[in-house]
Amino acid sequence: MTFPEASRRHFLRTAAAAAPLAALGTPAPPAIAEPQRWSGDWPAPLRNAVTRAMPAAVDRAREARWPFGAVLVGVSSGAVVAGARNTTDVSGDPTEHAEMNLLRKAVAMDLDLHTHVVVSTAEPCAMCAGALLWGEVRGVAYGTSVAELISYGIPQVDLSFTDVARLSRLKTGRPIVARDVRPDLTDPLYRDLMP
Repeated sequence: MTFPEASRRHFLRTAAAAAPLAALGTPAPPAIAEPQRWSGDWPAPLRNAVTRAMPAAVDRAREARWPFGAVLVGVSSGAVVAGARNTTDVSGDPTEHAEMNLLRKAVAMDLDLHTHVVVSTAEPCAMCAGALLWGEVRGVAYGTSVAELISYGIPQVDLSFTDVARLSRLKTGRPIVARDVRPDLTDPLYRDLMP
């Protein structure tokens, strides 16, 4: 059976369009590298302290209607020195997120934020990220990402903490960041939160 030349060209074009790139000898695009879980200088004792502190942040979150909690950990001691939860439903103040309340407590306690890291049950929103950068915290560690919150149907500004820090023109430097810290504890807070 012979094909007219036009049909043969049509067949070859269609087959080439449907074939995977690797089958045609063209390399597949490289996989996008996943960002590191711990970015910046996280000595092993500080990593351990942050991991141990997450249950305290979760306990704070469970006290709130909107279950977001955060604690402040001393870099040198590894101790939790303060904690806060979201209180927007109690006060009616939309800025009373857990991280904002924690920063207010730290200021009231006259703590040097350069020597502390914030451990939050969820990735700080854009507002809290800006405040943490202005506050010059040494680091931020979180459990559930903004992207994950959005996937659960929780309204968020779709901007990661890392993106906010990268876009910052503050001269304070960028804090160290740890993501996905104990999501086994934090994800359940949000998975079924929205109806």
